[in-house]
Amino acid sequence: MDASAIAFRLDAPRRAAQLAAFNARNEIVWFGFEGAFIEPSTALITFRQLEAGALGGGGTAAVNGGLIAAGFDAAFVLAGLAQYDVEVVVTLELSVQFLNLARAGDGLAFQAQAVRSAKHFCFVRGVLSDWNTPTAPPMAIATGMVAPAR
Repeated sequence: MDASAIAFRLDAPRRAAQLAAFNARNEIVWFGFEGAFIEPSTALITFRQLEAGALGGGGTAAVNGGLIAAGFDAAFVLAGLAQYDVEVVVTLELSVQFLNLARAGDGLAFQAQAVRSAKHFCFVRGVLSDWNTPTAPPMAIATGMVAPAR
């Protein structure tokens, strides 16, 4: 996404454990999300499945805005889990800008990166785009702040 992103703090074995626990979480499974880490700094959320009830954005077959916000939330939490060696990272702030209809497709993906990190919080940013078509314009962008749960 951007050269100003912060590289993952946790080593690969610890990130793999964080990722396995994240992908097994009830809400991640319920939304049909699947997380992954892409070196050196990107948390990626894709859809395992996209249920019909998730569509209807803009009165069309596009993904609805609530699911888009949930996807950014998941991506930001996953990005935080690569920064902090804790079981739970919480979202403190989330701001989404909807740019284009997010038409359902195989390449629909949320990418998130940490841009500033401190001991108790981390600033993150993300983009929803067609992962299969990198030159396509983004469908939404977001910024936020996450923190390790205490």
